[in-house]
Amino acid sequence: MKKQPNHAHNTEKQIRLGLRIKDLREERGLSQYACAPRLGMSRTYLADLECGRRNISFARLAAMAEGFDITLEELFKGV
Repeated sequence: MKKQPNHAHNTEKQIRLGLRIKDLREERGLSQYACAPRLGMSRTYLADLECGRRNISFARLAAMAEGFDITLEELFKGV
C-alpha cells in the first residue's frame, strides 16, 4: 500500500519557513514592498510565503537566500 502524503506536516513546515522569511525581512528593516523585488518575486507572492499559503521551488529558495545574502543553510535555520 502506498503511503499518503501528510499535508498537515507540509503545511506546518511551510508556516515555519514563512515565519523565518518574515523574520529575515524584518531584521533587515524591509517592508514586503521593498523586499519582494530584491528576492525576485511579487509582494503578494512574498506575503503568501510568509503566511505559509504557498509552496516554493528550490530555485526560488536559492534566489531568496542570495537576495538575503545568506546561505541556504542559514535560510532554513530553525525551520
